[in-house]
Amino acid sequence: MPRSSRAAVLVTEGVPRERDPGARRARLLRAAAAVFAANGYAAGSVREICERARVNVASVNYYFGSKEGLYREVLLESHRQVLAEEPPPEPVEDAEDALRDWVRFCLRFVLLRRAADPVLGRLMAHEMRQPTPVLSELVRLIIRPVFGRLREIVERLAGRGMDSLRCEMAAHQIVAMCVHFDHSRAVIGRLGFTVPSTEAGIAELADSVVTMALHGLCGGAGRRLEISKRELR
Repeated sequence: MPRSSRAAVLVTEGVPRERDPGARRARLLRAAAAVFAANGYAAGSVREICERARVNVASVNYYFGSKEGLYREVLLESHRQVLAEEPPPEPVEDAEDALRDWVRFCLRFVLLRRAADPVLGRLMAHEMRQPTPVLSELVRLIIRPVFGRLREIVERLAGRGMDSLRCEMAAHQIVAMCVHFDHSRAVIGRLGFTVPSTEAGIAELADSVVTMALHGLCGGAGRRLEISKRELR
């Protein structure tokens, strides 16, 4: 083999691989996403991932430290990519408007963005059934900052009428109202309601969720709390 060819291709255990480490790493991530989405973390085979990626099995440890390290990168990066395309709303002055923006973001994320991404949706389905140690990191790095924004909005709307625990519960209840339409869509459809899949439908559903939330937080939907206005001055 000419020297240039030997330099371009290395062969380890019969698996050809180019010198570009970035390309190998990217192939590993794509292959791992497909395998973990299909089988979950526990049943996801490192050998199958490496065969799909056309790399040596040792590449997993070389690039990611372990199978768990590879899974961590797949799970976190899949969320980062979707959030880059569907970023959380920017803070706004009015608390009701902020809540409406957040609910629309959450509904768009679970009903449009995640539903359109077969890898992310299936990864999270496996993760909810069989949580891995990576879930704690996903919560800390990705989920908690987004949830924290909602918690702040709830506190602004509730003012001094709710203690910290009740605000936390209310924020979780708002999230539950949103994700219900994703997790239970098969049942919802059989009950006669069509889960929205358009921007107009999402906006209408968001207004309904916000109306319910404001009744609980403010004692009436559409009523802007004077205490919130005073705190923002």
